[in-house]
Amino acid sequence: MSATDLLTSGTLKTLEELLTICVASGGRTSLVRVVIQDEYTHDVVIRDGDRWLVYDTT
Repeated sequence: MSATDLLTSGTLKTLEELLTICVASGGRTSLVRVVIQDEYTHDVVIRDGDRWLVYDTT
């Protein structure tokens, strides 16, 4: 399964899993920014090749 498939599969449970995919992609997928909304909610911006993905995490 490719990094893109893993990122969009809906199976990620933690930010750690997301970061592991970024590292394993060899630079194709990268964490761009974590925007802290409050003490419980963060938005995570990922660049995956030509695609930009945003995750809302709690």
